[in-house]
Amino acid sequence: MMDVVQRIEGLQTVATVQEALELKRQSAINLLSRLRKEGYVTSNGGGKQPRLYKVTRYRQLPRHKGMFDLLNKHNPRFKLAAWYDHQVHGRYTEEDAILDAIDTESIRALLATLRLFNHVTDWPRLDWEAKRRGTWNRVGALYDVARLFFRVRRMPRRYIPKEREQQALNAHINRKNFPVIGQKWNVDIPFNEKDVASI
Repeated sequence: MMDVVQRIEGLQTVATVQEALELKRQSAINLLSRLRKEGYVTSNGGGKQPRLYKVTRYRQLPRHKGMFDLLNKHNPRFKLAAWYDHQVHGRYTEEDAILDAIDTESIRALLATLRLFNHVTDWPRLDWEAKRRGTWNRVGALYDVARLFFRVRRMPRRYIPKEREQQALNAHINRKNFPVIGQKWNVDIPFNEKDVASI
């Protein structure tokens, strides 16, 4: 089997596999199907476009949805083009996508997170992980901005900062965008109302 894989390694169509291995069309399709089940082939295309098969001599792990997939899933009009391949293995939730988008420090990714707050179900985990990464204030500020424009689930009261923390101001932070929210969470919000309206 590995000899066959090496002979057709690369990007193929059914016709090129037929030609390389001198098989009938149905035999080539059956071979590609068997190789796909074993993990040596992935495919894309189809319909009006020709179906392309990527054949490799190493088994390919199935791709799980990552940050860009979740952000695009919950934003019907505002789509992000992935600037790197964000793959995850195991459980990956909206809470993880919010934290990873904050870590990218991309304004477009931060805007896309606003719609994810309606799908947050595990506030304790989001709180714990954000505090571990040192980004809880940013999560809270994004949540408050999301509440101004979208219907979102309520954050439990215990996660809202205490009165003295709300009053702690940082002189070097520029709070032109959403100044009240910026003051409450002591962070700078890098986008304005027009940016949010675009999503």
